[in-house]
Parts: sequence; C-alpha cells; structure tokens
Amino acid sequence: MASSSSQGPASIRIEPLTSEADIPACATLADAAMKPDGLYEFRKRYSKNVYDNTVDKLTDALRDDRGRFFMFKAVVSSSPNEDRVENPKDAGVTADTEVQREHETIVGFTMWRKGYLEVPKMDPFAPKNETEENKPAVETGVVNVPISEGVNVEDAARVPITNTARGSAIGDSALRPGGKAKPYYPTPDAELFRKLGNAYVSFIRGKRHLYLHWLAIHPSYQRQGVGQKLLEWGVEVADRENIVSWLFARPAGIKLYERNGWKAVLTIDVDVPDEDLKVAPVVAMLRLPSR
Repeated sequence: MASSSSQGPASIRIEPLTSEADIPACATLADAAMKPDGLYEFRKRYSKNVYDNTVDKLTDALRDDRGRFFMFKAVVSSSPNEDRVENPKDAGVTADTEVQREHETIVGFTMWRKGYLEVPKMDPFAPKNETEENKPAVETGVVNVPISEGVNVEDAARVPITNTARGSAIGDSALRPGGKAKPYYPTPDAELFRKLGNAYVSFIRGKRHLYLHWLAIHPSYQRQGVGQKLLEWGVEVADRENIVSWLFARPAGIKLYERNGWKAVLTIDVDVPDEDLKVAPVVAMLRLPSR
C-alpha cells in the first residue's frame, strides 16, 4: 500500500467498482481499516473474519442482477494524470487502460444499496399473539454501533422488532451472572445482527432509501478527505431523489457522517461474553434529504 506521504488528496479519484478483480484489494484494505476497532476481534472470534466477509459481500453485490447495489473505489494512480481515462464507464478497454490499472492502488471503497427493505410481515420468533397491528411503529428500547463497516443487516432484518426484544436481543428467562439476560441466539454475532436488523426495520420499513452498507479507507489515507469524496455520490443521489439515507457507524466515522447530514437515532450495545474483549456500541444513523 502506497504511503500517504507520497500522495496528496488531489491525486485521489473516485471510480465505479465494477470488477471482481478489485475485490481482494478491497478486502485487504477493509481488514487493515478495521483492525484498531474491537469489532475486528469480535468478528474474528464469533463470525467470519473481516477479509472473508468483505470478499463474500462484495462478490454478492457485484453479481446482483437487480441493479440494487452501487459501489465505488478511491484510487491513487502512479501513472501521469493525462494518460488516464476520465470516465471508465464510457471508455473501451484498451492496452493503455490495462497499463493504467497495473499502476492503480485502491485506498478506499463504498457499497450502497438503493430501494426498499424486503422483509416478511411476521416475526417467526415473536409470541403467537404478536401481530403487525399491535407492534410498536418504532422501537426505542434497543440500547446503545470508525466508519460504516459493512454491517449487512438485510440477512438479519427479515423480521420486524418484537416486544420481547426491548433493551436486548431476544432471550429466554435464564440470566447470566450480574443479571444480564441470556441471549436467544447461538452466537454473539447472530445476536448483534438481530439487534441491528430490528433497528433497521423499525426506522426504514416502507421507505425507499439509500443504505450505506460499507465505507472503508486504508489507514494511510484516512483524514485526507477520501471519505468525503466517497460520500458525495450518495449524498447527491439521496437529495436529488428525495429519499432518506441509512447507515450503521463505528466511532471513527461518526463525525464524518454528521458533517454530511446524518444524525444518530439509536445506539446498539455489542454484547461480548468474553471479559477480555471490549467493543464500542454501534450507532444507527439516519439522514433526511435536503430538499
């Protein structure tokens, strides 16, 4: 990875991410960006590691045939600017563009999804008397998630929030030492994803929206305006189409998102069974269009 000392922010450009050949570089970048966060070790212990998760999610998004995902990469090129193709979507692949790619370094990327949330109307884990009519419109009981880290809650958000999920993931009557409810789900990662899914559904269901699934920047290029450049597409689209935008943030990215209009609406605690690991809460953020 090129050093930030040899490249200034002006040399960084944003391009569509359309090739699976870029996925390993993005996964390596995401892994490096996430390491300072306790969620990195959390994923390593209880779920798929960050690298493998990134590969899987980007591959699925690129192969999605419904046109729901929009991905972009921040690129530094060692080739002269005058030799590069300005708009790769309008240009043919030539020997010159292939040479250009050989000299590119991906230093950040984003993955967006636009559309509606698709979930069943009923929660299979809900009490039998739970119905759509008596379900609270917005759940506020789920308590206190550096950069939006690819928390793909669509898989977890297949069901609406339930009364039994207030304040924690759904649990049984057993208690841990200290009075904490024993989680219903088999792994801490599954429990967290259910919490995130409940929050997402409660705020977004029925709304056409733009969801920032992922924003990652290599540590050598952080705090140089790369994140701002990567957000510009989504901010412009959301304002033009008059739709809300959603994301789950890690602590290091919150100020960037706030500067661009997102506001924290909920914090979700990360329940970690191992006492030697501490993970900061996830912050759910919502942005209203400026129109």
